[in-house]
Amino acid sequence: QMAAPAGLRARRELESRGLSAETIATFRYGYAPAGGRDTLQAWFASKKVPLALQLKSGLVIDREGRTVDRFRNRLMIPIVRDTGSVVAFGGRALEEGQVPKYLNSPETPIYTKGRTLYGLDVTKAAVRKHNYCVLVEGYFDLAQVWQAGVQPVVALCGTAFTTAQARTLKR
Repeated sequence: QMAAPAGLRARRELESRGLSAETIATFRYGYAPAGGRDTLQAWFASKKVPLALQLKSGLVIDREGRTVDRFRNRLMIPIVRDTGSVVAFGGRALEEGQVPKYLNSPETPIYTKGRTLYGLDVTKAAVRKHNYCVLVEGYFDLAQVWQAGVQPVVALCGTAFTTAQARTLKR
């Protein structure tokens, strides 16, 4: 979720790409605050989510014996199954020189990048209706193509188009 003023830089990043408020809302872009290293971990703890599960999700990581949030000061892109469940995140750096530029959730029991097609939750009806699909490389490529009116579009979650992704599209 984007909160002002913390998410203002993230909103500017999205607007600089020409994305409309509708597109931003459709793809549920958000913001991971720059603040402390344990903002998400504290929220999980308040909801009584066990630390082991936080670590298994990949949203919290172990750094030299200290647990910290994986995503900080990043524009957040939820990666969603075609059924609508969020299974992972991509996080785009917001500061000049912040590395890596894109930080992604690790593969987990519920997320395998080679089996996932980004945006299919939004575009699957158009893919079925038109009986074709435009494949693009990245999250924002998809958003811009979709916003321009090409609705049957998906992006790869990775650098290669896999057999599993092809099967998903065929289905």
